[in-house]
Formats: sequence, structure tokens, C-alpha cells
Amino acid sequence: MISTQTGLHVRKPALDVQATPLVWSRIPEFSIYSNGSSICIPFYEHYLNNVAKSVRDECRTANPALADRLDDFIRQEATHARYHAEFNRRFLDDGNPALDRIVKELVADLQKMRKERSLAYNMAFCAGFENTATYSALYLFQHCDDLFEGADPNGANLFLWHVAEEFEHRSVCHDAFMAISGRYLTRIAALVHSFRHIGSYFDRAADVILKQYQAGLTEPERRESQRQHRALMRRQQRFILPRLGTLLNPRFDPARFTVPPKIEHALKHFSGPAPVTRHFNETWAAQGAA
Repeated sequence: MISTQTGLHVRKPALDVQATPLVWSRIPEFSIYSNGSSICIPFYEHYLNNVAKSVRDECRTANPALADRLDDFIRQEATHARYHAEFNRRFLDDGNPALDRIVKELVADLQKMRKERSLAYNMAFCAGFENTATYSALYLFQHCDDLFEGADPNGANLFLWHVAEEFEHRSVCHDAFMAISGRYLTRIAALVHSFRHIGSYFDRAADVILKQYQAGLTEPERRESQRQHRALMRRQQRFILPRLGTLLNPRFDPARFTVPPKIEHALKHFSGPAPVTRHFNETWAAQGAA
């Protein structure tokens, strides 16, 4: 089934990501894991766009509506990549050999998959990435208010804006895969691959940053930081893992997800022209109290 989801918008919120403290959450381990994912995000986004452009060009005549949505998807993802690359300069510009090795290996992996696997498999890998991100968006918006409370607005909004748009374009890669293949076994194989691949690289990058942060702690503080990190990972997994089973349904269609009011409000919030000086959760709480 090909959905007719439309209305993707390219937002460019006025975030000063260079002014963002590296530990932007009052729970350091939460911001550190998010920062680890940020290290990898631009390279996944460039890969997603490379694959999406090939599918767009292939279906431009037969399915112009999908091609137009892929154009909007590509512009959204390119904007995400630009903001995260700017933020990541804080970690990478002065040289960080451990992170540099992870980035080099990630790029080589993605280039190899793009070269050696079919376009359908690569598109299914992208769909797996995007479908998992849909659940990540629900988790961050609906179950993480305590982790964002009191956070620096630039750091919090960088991730909240990004995942809100991930939810907005949740069906584009799935529809693109269905248009060029739709083969169930290909979709599931690539889904499992993407989940393991992305989780591994996010974890590795976050582990480097976490260890660098913990190097400045006392031994009791280091043990507490490790405990907090494990607790956060278990918390996220308890939400996401049981829900991933829905992706195995042959009739799975992410377009059937309704947009939660909080994400809908975020999409409007980040569309505004004014600088974003308060983090979104505070504006949402103020609206709810009004």
C-alpha cells in the first residue's frame, strides 16, 4: 500500500548550536548519548539522501507525487545533517582519534552497502532507519519530559526539532521501498540490519564521549555515571523494543500513525521565524497550563 502522506516542510529553526554546552541536559548521560548519535547522524543522512535521490529519479515519470515527497524528504534530511555537522564540530574539529575512527568506518560501511547491495535493499535499510526513528520520536516527546526539564534550549531543541520532522516524514522511505520493490523478506532483512547497524554506531560514539566525560570524575562519580547510563538505556529499550514487533507485520504502514498533539505543536513551533530561546517542552507546558 502506498500512502498519500503530504505536507512536509523544511524548517530552519534559529538554533545557536555552537553555543550549546556539550552537557546540555541536567542528566549528563542523556545529553552524552544524544551527542553520540549526533556524531553519526550527518553520515546516515547523506546516505539516506543518496539512496532517496536514486529512487526519486527512477520513479519521477511513473510516480511524480512520490518523487515530489522525496524531494521534500531530501531537503529535510540535508538540513538535519547541516545542523548536526555544525554541532559536531565541537567534538571533531580539534581532532578526536577515537571518534574519527568510528566516522571513517561508518562512511566505509555505508559506501560498501550502497555499492554492493541493490537499490531496493538500500531503500529498505533507509525505511528501517526511519521506522525506528518514528518510535524514538514518540519516546522522546511522550516519555522524556524529566530528561529535558531545565535543559539548555539549543541542545534540547536540536534533537526535539529533528525527531519531530522524523515523525512528519515517517512514511516516505517506506513508500519509496514499496514503489520499487515491496518484497517482504527484503524489507525485514534490511530492517534488522539497520537496527543493529545504527544501534552499534550510536552506542560506540556515545561510549567514547561518555568515557571522556567520566575521565574527569572521581571513582564514586564514575560508578554513578555508569549506573545512570545503563538505567537510561534500559528505559529506552523498554519503550522501543516491544513496539518494534509491529514492523514485522506484512501490512505495516507508518502513515497510519496519527500525529500526537505534542509533536504537531512542535512542528508548528519550529516553523516560526523567531529565534528559539526556550526549549520546546517549556512552551508546551505553558500552553497546557493556559
